[in-house]
Amino acid sequence: MAKPHVTRTLGPIHFEDLDPHRFEDLIRQLAYDFRSWKSIESTGRGGADDGFDVRAFEEVRTPVTSIEDDVDAEDAPHPMEGNLWMIQCKREKEVGPKKVATIISDAVTAQNPPYGYILAAPVHFSKASHDRFREELRSRGVMEFYLWGAGELEDMLFQPKNDHILFAFFGISLVTKRRSRTASVRSTVLAKNKLMRVLGEPPTGCILIRDLSDENYPFEDDYPDFDTKPRWKKYKVESFDPRGLVVTVARHFAYCDRDNKEWDFTRVVDEHQFALSHRDAQDEELLAQRLAVQGFWELLPRANRAMWVRRGLIRFDNIEYVDDKGDVNFEMPHIYVLYEPKHGPFSGYYECLEINEHTQVSLEDFTRGKIFPDEFSAPSFGKIHDDQPLVIDEATRSMLQHGRHEVTLYGLGTQYGHLKPTDVVLVEGQKMSTAEKQYLKVTSINAVKAEFLLKQAGDNLTMQNDMKRQIGRPLKASEKVRVVEAVAIYQWQIDQNRPLI
Repeated sequence: MAKPHVTRTLGPIHFEDLDPHRFEDLIRQLAYDFRSWKSIESTGRGGADDGFDVRAFEEVRTPVTSIEDDVDAEDAPHPMEGNLWMIQCKREKEVGPKKVATIISDAVTAQNPPYGYILAAPVHFSKASHDRFREELRSRGVMEFYLWGAGELEDMLFQPKNDHILFAFFGISLVTKRRSRTASVRSTVLAKNKLMRVLGEPPTGCILIRDLSDENYPFEDDYPDFDTKPRWKKYKVESFDPRGLVVTVARHFAYCDRDNKEWDFTRVVDEHQFALSHRDAQDEELLAQRLAVQGFWELLPRANRAMWVRRGLIRFDNIEYVDDKGDVNFEMPHIYVLYEPKHGPFSGYYECLEINEHTQVSLEDFTRGKIFPDEFSAPSFGKIHDDQPLVIDEATRSMLQHGRHEVTLYGLGTQYGHLKPTDVVLVEGQKMSTAEKQYLKVTSINAVKAEFLLKQAGDNLTMQNDMKRQIGRPLKASEKVRVVEAVAIYQWQIDQNRPLI
């Protein structure tokens, strides 16, 4: 399941939305925490400001004067005096080096310079502008000076201490966003932990996924499109993902040729939904259809049989509520999710070919061929060899009698030459009643060189032992071997014309 790369950031702050006086108010608010001030005066709004938009007096520590010191009372520093700062605000789109020099020359003189100077403008000052700013103010005897551009203003506004200013002027609160995110994370963790308690770890069982906006459960008829857009549906749980819960959405009979990178599947029967429903409730038409599809699939070589599996991810942060008890209609956990118009409850899907419970094959680099027909004929038996029981070795017969469903037989020469796919042959040497007679239905026959089989077996000791035991000796690479794949069936299946279980 591919993970999209998403970057979440705030866009640039729109200083241009503020009128000049409001921009001046913003700078004054940011300046309050810049120094320890005796006072800050907004002089720009009143007009005739002598170049000052904001005038401020910085608190300066002075030594305490004793009464014995010979200091004239008129010369003693006044408590409200301090270092004078000039703050100018220019809400303009561009401020280059020449403009910087003009602004300073109009407001600051070398004969009576302020102690400190700040020029604030919602622009990105160039290096040349910064250099010109420093030169002009140094030449006029200003001791401290700062150039506040768009970047510097954003840095100050994004500090937690200035969050109230950011919200007051632009309606943005990072603290609120953090609190909202905290609540979201808390909800997500609670949903995850509850599901782990209810479903176990690893998870097992089934769940009912329900649309949070639905108000008509359990009446399906209230939705004319319920078959194509179900508002609740039962799914088998597969696993936990770091992001959410993974369930099986669909399983279809498939073909897989790993050597030639070819695959195919049929949508005619959804084996997943069939397995989730009670078989007694299945209508005869659906059951017959499933038997036809599975009958075709079981005649494929065993190495090429697979299931096409689609799994869906329900994100923890999309789960609104978990009802761990369920109800009389669905006695299983109910998961409430806000459905999306296109994807329903799922945030993403993953598709693969499942060879067995331990082996999955990605569809990447595979080409889809045409193996399955558009329509399937009802399965049927070939010749039933009741009068010529099949002689097999004792170990294979014992495995069949103890529940082995599929077997592979290896024969030399004419052995098994009388059998064809779909033929049914009685297993010889059974000690069971007539009603429990066990047969083998042939699903595939191939004549191959022993060299190919030995290479295929590789380190597979089970396959090596099966071939050696059935043949009675080790195979020679030059020999031809008839390989018969078969599935176990019983007398009642023949009587009811049910080729498969």
